[in-house]
This record gives sequence, C-alpha cells and structure tokens, in this order.
Amino acid sequence: MNARRWLVDPPSGYPWRAVLVALVVVWAVLFAGTLAIDAAWEWRTTQEDPRYARFPGTCYWSGDARNYMRIAINGYTDYTPWLGPFHFTSLNDRSWWPLFPNAVDLAIRLGGGMCASRTVNGIAFLALVPLLQGLTGERRWWRLVALAALPFGAWLYVGEADTFFLALSAALMWTCRQGARWPVRAGLAALVGGALVGLAKPNGLALIPALVVWAAVLAIRHVRVVPGVGQPRWRRALDNANPGWAPLLGALGIALANAWWLYQTSGSYPFYVLMMQRALWWREFDPGDAASFARVFRGAVAYARAGLINMNELQRLVELAAIAFALALSAARLPPRWAGSRADAIPLHWRIGILSMLLLMFLSGQSHSIERYTASNVFVVLAWHRLVFGTPEGPGAWRVTTFPGLIRWTWLGLGPALWALSFLLLGWRPLGS
Repeated sequence: MNARRWLVDPPSGYPWRAVLVALVVVWAVLFAGTLAIDAAWEWRTTQEDPRYARFPGTCYWSGDARNYMRIAINGYTDYTPWLGPFHFTSLNDRSWWPLFPNAVDLAIRLGGGMCASRTVNGIAFLALVPLLQGLTGERRWWRLVALAALPFGAWLYVGEADTFFLALSAALMWTCRQGARWPVRAGLAALVGGALVGLAKPNGLALIPALVVWAAVLAIRHVRVVPGVGQPRWRRALDNANPGWAPLLGALGIALANAWWLYQTSGSYPFYVLMMQRALWWREFDPGDAASFARVFRGAVAYARAGLINMNELQRLVELAAIAFALALSAARLPPRWAGSRADAIPLHWRIGILSMLLLMFLSGQSHSIERYTASNVFVVLAWHRLVFGTPEGPGAWRVTTFPGLIRWTWLGLGPALWALSFLLLGWRPLGS
C-alpha cells in the first residue's frame, strides 16, 4: 500500500489514521520542546546553585507552574510570601482559578509526582489533536501537527493552565456546533462545558461576547430557514430546535462559574474585584488610554533600535508582536479582496473572540502575558489554521510564486518563528535581567 495513501483516510468515516499519526508526531515535538525548555532553565539555575537542577523548568520555574503545584499539594492556604503592599507583585492563592490545580491534585494522587502539572498539561495538549480535527474537519495528519508549532505556543508546553484552558475551550466550541443536530442535549452539555471553561481561567470572560454573537447569528438563520406557520418570529427563536441555545448556554456557564468563584472568595480575599485585572502585575499603561498604551511600546522599540535591549524590553516587543498578530487575524479576509481570490471566510464570532481578548487587555491597563492569552485563545488558533490551510473543501494553492501562496507560506512560517520568540520569555533570561 502506498505510504501517502495510508496516511490519509478515504473521504468517508473518521480519519483515525491521520489523527493517530498526528498524535505521535505532536507527542514527539512536545517531548523535544519540553526538554529544550528544561535545558534552558537548568543552564540558568545551575549558575546560582547546582541543586536547583532538581526542579524542571516546565513544572516549577516557568511562569505560574510553581503556584499551581503549591495549591495542588497544600490547597488554598491564602499564604503570601511577601509583607509589602497587597496586590502589587504578589497574588493571593485564590487568584489562580480552581479547576487546573484540582486536576493536578488528582494526578498527584494517581502517582503523577512532582511534575503532575506537566502531565495534565501534556494530556490536554494531545487532546487538542482530535479536537482540532473535529472543529476543522481536517483529514491530513501534517495539518493537525501544526498544533505543535502554534504561534507563541512555547507557553503551552509549560505545566500551567493555558493548554488545559485551550483544550476545554475547543471542546466547548465543538459541543456548541452539535446544536444543529441535537439542540437540547448540546445546550445542556454546553452549559456544563462553559462552567468548566469558566473555572479554568478568567480568560474565559473574553469568550463570552463571541459566544453571544454566535448564538444570535444561529438564531437569525434558524428563524429565516424554519417556516413560520402562523407563529411570530420571536416564538420561533425561543423553540427548542434553535441551535443558538448551545453557544448562549455556554456563555452563561462561563459567566456563572466566574461569578461563583469571585463570590466564594470575597470573604477571604481583600479587594477581590481587582482579580479581574490580574492584580499581580502593576498597571503598565493607563486603562483605555491609547496614548499611554502606545508610549509603552514606543519605548521598547526605541531601546531595541539603540541596541539597549534587555529582557524587559524583549517582553514588550513580544507583547507587541502578539497584539499585531491578533489584530491581523481579526482583520484577515475582510473585503475588498483581490479579484479571483479564494474567500475562506473567517466567521464573525471568531473575530469577536479575538478582539474581545485585546479589548480586555486594553481596558485593564495590563499587556502582561498577552502572548500567552493569544496562544490559548481558541479563536486565534482556528483563524490561524484556516488562513494557513483553508478548509477541506477549499485547501488553496501553495505555489510560492503566487500572491496567495506567498501569503500562506508567510502565515505558516509565523508559527515556529513566534514559538521561538515566546521561548525566550520563559524566564531563563538569555539577555540578562
């Protein structure tokens, strides 16, 4: 049997072979990337004390991994390691949403050990392969392997909640799509899925506007398609067959879960409302002020041009790259288009989901970690994958001598390039402090 034919399933049936091959390749790349991140951290920490090498970077040093592990082991102790002003650089334990540390706690009880957060993260990462296949309908393994090189995706290799959140978000999107076939069951499942997304990370709040817009679009289509026999339109919009119920109930689940977590922490967490703005970090610019926002990044560009770049300015430049990347995705494929060009439509709710993430950043006054939020935003992943690979019905041309082919190769190349850029921000300070 021809090897290429074996790797691509026939048109009908589930593409088991493509998904299994993609799983193996993604696991191999995830394993290699994890080793690279751990090696970079070991190089740095052993300069201070060789004993630090006992703690791998991906499950202790990078980002918030140590906080999740501490909560998983000890529970929410409300312990703060710093006696300075509250909410300036040290967050209370309850600023980390509860679902991921509880999943890590379960993994520890099952024998996961000190790197249980990385184990949960890896399972979520591999789960993204069949989820992406379900969302895109892709049947070619190498187009699913693109998950391993998602733009800014180096953060997804770390034992934090970002990959976990992305997998739950993708599962919620898939569940909402089932509303066309099983509206009632899909709606109830979406309500539960939305609650899980809401308990995973506060980033879920940025998904609510997209889900509401998606629900409205589906409801309008339903009203127009379903014939009304002496029945007003508003009545048809409220019937059980409306597929818009699923995304709407998913948005409700996210809202209720976040409201519950904020409410139940209000008795022990002073100024708990500040958690909505990630009170760990100081305001990097005045919330909602475009001039203040631009000044932050203009300074980073000026430092870089003068050859004075350091880790702080590198972080600003990566954040700027993430913002530009997300804006480009949200504006992609909008008219006017080149004459005769292929129109791979980016759905309106995808654009709203990307812009909501950026708006939340802009109104909070904090661009900190926007590259992580970009990598873990399901609408960013879906829009990027569609621009690169198109759809199964219209995969598009790859000839680099054509303008569409050149653009497609550029989008594809952005994946590993931005992955490497975020790799520099994982905390090992290649440019010094």
